This record gives sequence, C-alpha cells and structure tokens, in this order.
Amino acid sequence: MNDHFNDYLHSDIESLAPTSHPRSLLLKHSGEGLRGESAAVRLLRIQAQTIARCRAVQARCKTQLVFALDTALKLLCVETPQELPGGDDLVVVVPTRSKRRRIAGVRCICWNHPLHCIDVDGLRCVVPEDTWLMYASRVDLRVLVMLGDAMTRRDAEVRWFDHSGLDQAYWRLQKESESSHRRLPCSNDKCRLALTLMRENTDSMRETELRLLLVSHGLPTPQVNLQVQVVDDRSIPVGPQGEKQKRTYYLDLAYPNLKVAIEYDGRQHAQNWESDMRRRTLLENDGWICINATWQDLTNEQARYSFANAVAARVSQRLGREFKIHECYALEKVAKGLERKASQQQLKQGKAAKNGDK
Repeated sequence: MNDHFNDYLHSDIESLAPTSHPRSLLLKHSGEGLRGESAAVRLLRIQAQTIARCRAVQARCKTQLVFALDTALKLLCVETPQELPGGDDLVVVVPTRSKRRRIAGVRCICWNHPLHCIDVDGLRCVVPEDTWLMYASRVDLRVLVMLGDAMTRRDAEVRWFDHSGLDQAYWRLQKESESSHRRLPCSNDKCRLALTLMRENTDSMRETELRLLLVSHGLPTPQVNLQVQVVDDRSIPVGPQGEKQKRTYYLDLAYPNLKVAIEYDGRQHAQNWESDMRRRTLLENDGWICINATWQDLTNEQARYSFANAVAARVSQRLGREFKIHECYALEKVAKGLERKASQQQLKQGKAAKNGDK
C-alpha cells in the first residue's frame, strides 16, 4: 500500500510554512486542553480526532498526503455546514486521475489547478480559501455561502480572514488558470455569486440561513452583528450629569435605519433566558422592534415564508407603508440582482464624479 503513493508528485501544490498563512486564533491554541463543550471546544475536539485518524493513514504512506475538503476543514477548526457532502472517509487530493489510488478509509479526489497548503501538527492540508473554491462544484450556492461565512466569523478565535481573503482566492484562481492555459472550473461563476451574498462577522450557520431566507423573499439585506449601545435603566447614575450606564449588544441581523432587529434563539439562549429577556427589554426601551427566530422557522418553505412575512410586517410598520414579499426566489437570481444593483450604483457614482470635475 505504501508504494501506491511513491510516485506522487504535485508540482502545482505550494507548501506554505505554518507562519506564512493567516491562522485562526483557535488553531494557534490547539492542543492546550479542553474546557467544556462550547462551540470552539467542539471544533478542537473534532480536530484532535481528525489529527489522530490522519496520522494513522499518513503512517501507512511513504509520501506526504495532502488532506482536502471536510478533512482539511476539521484539521483547521473551521465550522462546517451539515449539508456538506461526503461520508466518514478522510479526503486527500491528487493532481491527476492517474494518481488516484485506493487506501482504506480514504477518498481521493482530483484537482488540476494550483493549490496552496498549510501544515497542521505535521499533516499537510489545503488552506481554507482553496477548500472553499474546491467545494463550489460540490455544493449548492446556499451551502457555499454558509461555508464562506464560517471562515469570516466575528469571533477572532475561529476567524481566518475577512471577505477579501476569499475574493482574492477567486481572482487568483482565474489568473493562475489563464497563465497555465487551463480551463476554469465550471463552478467559477458560483463562487462569484456566493461572494455577492456572503457577509463577514457572523456568529453561526443559522444567522446565515436567516439572512438568506429574508433576501430570497425580497427583503433588503440586513446588517450583520450590528453593535448598539442602550441605556441600562437599572444602573447607578454616574458623572456630574448623573448619566446612567450603557450596555453594548450585538444584533444578529438588523435594519438600523428602521430599528428592526432579528435574533436567532439557539440552545445557548435557553440557558440565558433571564439575561435575554433583559436585553430585549432594554432594546425595546431604546425603540427597537425585536423579532426572534428559532429552528422551527427554518424547517420548511411555509415556515420560512411565514417568518419573512412577519419581518415584512415590522418593516411596513416602520416605513408607514406596506412592504410586500414574494415567493422564494432562487439565490442565483437574488445574487445576480444584487450584482446589477451594485453595477448601477457604481455607474451613477462614476457619472456624478465626472460631473463634479467639470
């Protein structure tokens, strides 16, 4: 079995030194011990299990394996959508079909475009942004957006880069394909559309799902994790003016001009019921309309439509006129509409700049 990979050579793989590629803080802290099953610790637990499995496979091969797709994401402590395809097998990448070999517990995939790699505890895997590009041909647009959001989280411990990290990878693939005279992957357009729909600084997959739900029914794209300060009426007045202290909150999704907030209630909210009720009271005292969503609002199309309609009703209340939603549009259609809108705005700004120079 070791001889299967003796002739393995991937001239297009650039091995990046561990310090030459940005890393999430969580990955830097891996191996420091677990402190309870928080989301971050769960990622570290999965990473530890994956490292053990990958080492066992690597020990059976004389040449360096390059782990890819969900195996790479687990090694790099990236949260993965449940909808990602694949089973329990580890995944390695090879440059050509002729180099695909059978190894027990391993699935070999082919990627004939340049790859960038990173080392994790002596194991080599594909960097997150290239993994995202590779998934474009394997998942639908919704899951691709969810995965991109997961790589650009607000939490510094699990954040790999900002939106520009994936944008640069997208353009790099185009330039490298042109210079090597290779055809771009057929999924290249899907990456472009996903970049239009993605938003950095999210906290969870469910927040992304809610945002995509709203825009697919015709609502404007809400702002993600808006920071707001509200007066705490229970605080002791301080200073010469006797001002009450303020509390800082982050709203999952918000329309700041209308003061409409949408919050997802996950399991952690059930454990913090009193503080969440206090938070909602302070926000409402400050003039915010708060709408809470649960997993039940995402279970089927009727539930999703009802939730979008409830948000539209609050938006209508603030606008003073009816805001109508429509049936669920495909995200491809939504993304192309956003692209056209952005292009028109740039055109208007360009014309305004020219008129200002005259």
